[in-house]
Amino acid sequence: MGERKIITQNIIIKNYPHKRGIHCETGSIKNMLKFYGVDISETMIFGIGSGYDFMHFPFRFFDGNEIPIFRSISVQVFKKFSKRMQMDVGINFFINKKRSMEVLDHLLIKQIPVGLVAEVSRLPFFPLRERQFTGHHFVVFGKEGNEYIIADTDPHFPDDSPQRITYEDLLNARFTKDLLSPRGALFYIKSTPLEWDIHQGIILGIKNTCRVMLDRSLAYFGVNGIYYLSERIRKYTKIYGEKTAWENIKFQIFISEEGGSGGSGFRYLYTNFLQEAAQLLNDGQLNNLTIPMRKIADQWQHFALEANRQYEGRKERNINYLADIIYTCAQMEEKLFKYLKEWVNTK
Repeated sequence: MGERKIITQNIIIKNYPHKRGIHCETGSIKNMLKFYGVDISETMIFGIGSGYDFMHFPFRFFDGNEIPIFRSISVQVFKKFSKRMQMDVGINFFINKKRSMEVLDHLLIKQIPVGLVAEVSRLPFFPLRERQFTGHHFVVFGKEGNEYIIADTDPHFPDDSPQRITYEDLLNARFTKDLLSPRGALFYIKSTPLEWDIHQGIILGIKNTCRVMLDRSLAYFGVNGIYYLSERIRKYTKIYGEKTAWENIKFQIFISEEGGSGGSGFRYLYTNFLQEAAQLLNDGQLNNLTIPMRKIADQWQHFALEANRQYEGRKERNINYLADIIYTCAQMEEKLFKYLKEWVNTK
């Protein structure tokens, strides 16, 4: 195969259906599927793709803060959803930066919309650039001269207008030197099936999510990880001192409520998935489980609101009380997923 060259010609993928969404990855997938004639909700993509998760590591990642992760790692929703829906897709990671851009250009030449993952603080067009985060997803659907045309579904944008970014800025955003570098991640759809087994996809998605939340033995993952975060927060002041402890709390509020999750670290999004799944399956038992799921989302929101009041000085600071709220979240999630596991094992 000959050496690839950087494409300089103008490329526009006509009729790409760009609409803002709830979450960057599921919104991007929804619009990409719409381009290929498939109409499916973000909530269904998130649930079938097992986007629900929890991880917390005692390391300072973004902006010097520890980070709770409420979703599966980048591109995993796309990978799992496409496998369960029997789609033919491409997913690539790169070491060679120039090659990552060459592959992008050649896919655009073929009129294929391309999903990318990038560091938000390096995206000049992004509304929340003051925060460091390496897992932001969006779609490239054109190129004019040295600029790429971006469909970013993040709800913080005021409208559905496409964004633009130079070759140099895009390359810089696709690769970072930290542990969680996007590594030039690139994903796209090759073809979609003629028939979709949504019911089977729902079952497989829920079964995997139950395993992710209940069956991983390490303390940092799933329900164990939520219990761990509760105990970790109690030690923040001793570990970091008052100022840095509360900066960590503030960042956790941002991740759970503002980071394109649909609120409460994707817990409301998953509530809506269970409701839609219950309707499609005509399953009253599953529908009943949406009630405790919504209460879990409410409890995480309670943590964010209470933590924000304390951080801003509108209430007396009490880090142990915040830890207690998270401990309750862990208890609630453990109980729910045990019920959900019982339900899915009968299917």
